Amino acid sequence: MLDHVGGVPASEPAGLPAVLEPRVLVPAEVFAPGGVEALLARIAAEVRGTKRDISTAAGRDQIRSLAYRIARSKTALDRAGQGLTEEWRQKTAVVNAERRTIRDFMDALADEVRKPLTDWENEENERVAGHERALAAIVEAPGYGAVETSAELQLRLSYLRSYPPRDWREFAQRAADTLAAEIDRTERLLAAAVKREAEAAELVRLRAEAAERARQEAERQRQEHEARIAAEAAERARREAEERAAHAARAAAEQAEAERRAAAKLQAELEAKQREAEQRAAAAERARVAAEERAKAEAEEAQRRAEAARVAAEQKAERDRQAAVEAERQRVAAEQAKAAREAEARAANTRHRAKINNSVADALTLSGLDAAQAKRVVVAIASGQIPYTSIIY
Repeated sequence: MLDHVGGVPASEPAGLPAVLEPRVLVPAEVFAPGGVEALLARIAAEVRGTKRDISTAAGRDQIRSLAYRIARSKTALDRAGQGLTEEWRQKTAVVNAERRTIRDFMDALADEVRKPLTDWENEENERVAGHERALAAIVEAPGYGAVETSAELQLRLSYLRSYPPRDWREFAQRAADTLAAEIDRTERLLAAAVKREAEAAELVRLRAEAAERARQEAERQRQEHEARIAAEAAERARREAEERAAHAARAAAEQAEAERRAAAKLQAELEAKQREAEQRAAAAERARVAAEERAKAEAEEAQRRAEAARVAAEQKAERDRQAAVEAERQRVAAEQAKAAREAEARAANTRHRAKINNSVADALTLSGLDAAQAKRVVVAIASGQIPYTSIIY
């Protein structure tokens, strides 16, 4: 279509539809009854009949240029309506209606032509963002492995070594490096966890052995103490019995003649005292056995309490470990959600900048540059290589 209606037309790039070739249009002819409909039908037929290839950069550039030309043609035709003579200004209502028809139709046609390119750009941006999210999901949080068991780390390592296949395309090397680094890190964490658990098991074993040795030593000392008490009691009873017997014998010898009748009585007393001594010895033996049983029961009770304390400590340690694992899982989930939001924000910014850069490139192609030159100029401006010039995003 025209860059200038009623003036000198700008040059058009080769390969565009014939209806968009430079020409001079007379506004009165364009806005004559039925003229707008015929012109728009011709433009639509030739534009939609133009072959477009979204799979190549040149094809995408051609689509971008064609859509931009349509937009420029819409502006030129709208301005032609504004420049009508006084005679046509009397038909303002009719002309304005036609102008609105032109604007709406050309906007819809431009959107229709550019839609395949827009869809391709959106799909490309989403593909890149998906790869970024997948790469972030491979890596665990920095604190991972501090509380995980060797079994958990082994499961994680098996998952990484059989990581599900994905069509990474240009991200393939980066994904391979990230996965290799995470596998290496998990292997080192697994080795550390195995060592840590082995040391903990050895410590439990040593503590159990020390407790058993202490119990056996206490039992030995108790038995020796009770044996000494029983032996001392028996020795005292024997000495007392011997002393009493000796005293009685001396008394009997001195009074043998005078107290012969009392000898029998004394003998009976001695026998009674002997029985009493034997009874005391038996009572001492029973007391020793009872003391042994009490000591044994106390030792068993102490061992039971120690075992209960150990089990309670292990249960508390397991609860603390599970709480730490859950807290770390929640922290990792929050970090992953934050990373996803940041990736989406970066992708949105990339799409926004790409849209503006494409518009600038389209404008530059209209000034006589080809698509490659226009892209290089946009890149130079965006990177700050051209002084006093910038692109507002």
